[in-house]
Amino acid sequence: MEKLAINGGIPVYTGTFPRWPQWGKKEEENLMKVVETSHWGTLGPFALSFSKRFAEYIGVTHAIAVNSGTQAIELILRGANIGRGDEVIVSPSTFAATVSAIAYVGAMPVFADIDWRTGNIAPEAVEPLITARTKAVIAVHVGGYPCNMEQLSLIAKRYGILLIEDCAHAHGSAWEGKRCGSLGDAAAFSFQRSKVLPCGEGGMITTNNEELFKHCWQFHHSGRVHGAREDVACNTVMGTNGRMAEWEAAILDAQMDKLDEQCAHRQQSIRMLMEGLANVPGIVLPPDDKRITALSGFLFQFIWNGKTDRAEFLKAICAEGIPCAAGYVLLNDMGMMTDPAFEKMTGRKYEQNVKIPAAEWLAQHSIFITNPILLADFEVVAKVVEGIKKVAAVLA
Repeated sequence: MEKLAINGGIPVYTGTFPRWPQWGKKEEENLMKVVETSHWGTLGPFALSFSKRFAEYIGVTHAIAVNSGTQAIELILRGANIGRGDEVIVSPSTFAATVSAIAYVGAMPVFADIDWRTGNIAPEAVEPLITARTKAVIAVHVGGYPCNMEQLSLIAKRYGILLIEDCAHAHGSAWEGKRCGSLGDAAAFSFQRSKVLPCGEGGMITTNNEELFKHCWQFHHSGRVHGAREDVACNTVMGTNGRMAEWEAAILDAQMDKLDEQCAHRQQSIRMLMEGLANVPGIVLPPDDKRITALSGFLFQFIWNGKTDRAEFLKAICAEGIPCAAGYVLLNDMGMMTDPAFEKMTGRKYEQNVKIPAAEWLAQHSIFITNPILLADFEVVAKVVEGIKKVAAVLA
């Protein structure tokens, strides 16, 4: 049996991985256009044209460019009149922003269990949590792997609640031929620097709901009515400044040119990982769901269920020259939920006692392989497969 690098053996890979974010001449040219026009913000031409381009790409009628993915979720909730006294069902296995946005508007997050093989919210765990206070469910497409939108849509319609997609990882992912971001009542995207469509910070709201679009527009644009005069007399609701700066939109316009090609590359890398790691002792892969017709490849999540603990397995893989990371820490275990600020925002203490065994188990076993690794040349991806197999053969 081959000696592991962590024990003095030869690493499988000693090279580098692609830089991220990636940029070129168009990003530089677009930024200079913004400088020269002096239109640096407040519904500039790049922000408006990119919103239209993104809406067409996702397959929706409306898109609003905002300044973060976090605020995109918050603005959707505010646009839907969700706040104090309301509840929003969400997965505990996601980034903190998904839940902090719920608290920001005064609503109470209610955690539902997940599908342990995908990390996504489990539809069968959602329905028992619905009460008269429930106003929405947020489906987070973890890693760009789409949630079961068919079942979630049926549940949302049955109870008359909003279905919101958190697409922070899912630019380019699709369920049964329809892109994530067009599958619910509204969706929030992030363009933070680690995302597959990055500009440093920034976000987008997408929807086919005309009324919701108008409300979200008002809240993001200092309370001003969509299509009305651009003066303070049009501040008809208590809005905020959620607008995207021209710098961000200019970079996104250039980044968009690369998105499909990069997604296709990462999807092929994921295929190689799925094929190469199939039936490897100690490793459990996500299901190969035929309803998922495209993947963004923000990250690839798999499960380590060998005899050694995950921390030891991760150290051994990294020593082979392959960066990997542990999956999400559950949000219900974080101090943010018992911080006094949470009670001030929501008017209530967090006291949920719902059992989430699948989420708790996955939090101890999941491993992430991130976007830059998936963008590597396929010869390097083959080394990633080789390194994981090598470690699993010893530690399983």
